[in-house]
Amino acid sequence: MDQQRFLGLFVMIFTIAGTLLLLAFFENEAAGKVPYDCVNPTERERVRQLVFDGIDKGLVDAMSHLFDIWTKDPQNSQPQRAQVGTTNAVNAHNRARKLAVAWDPPTCPIDEKP
Repeated sequence: MDQQRFLGLFVMIFTIAGTLLLLAFFENEAAGKVPYDCVNPTERERVRQLVFDGIDKGLVDAMSHLFDIWTKDPQNSQPQRAQVGTTNAVNAHNRARKLAVAWDPPTCPIDEKP
């Protein structure tokens, strides 16, 4: 059961990392097909912070899961498996943060009042 959980986490991390790489690779093409709505600067930073919070939570959850597996199965290829999982999770975290920083939807025009 522990190996299945580790394999599930491993697949999840690679899926996330692969998705982020594909998003980065096709960023220009995807941006042209589905344009972002305009966002005011305050809301842009609020959404960006929510994205950062989610990315950080994902890393914390992944680390917690990896450590949980390690403590339950310390003799079975550990800590090498945990190190690989940690490296994958940290790399995905860094790539996701880079994409969140680069996110730049158009700014909404300021309503002019007479």
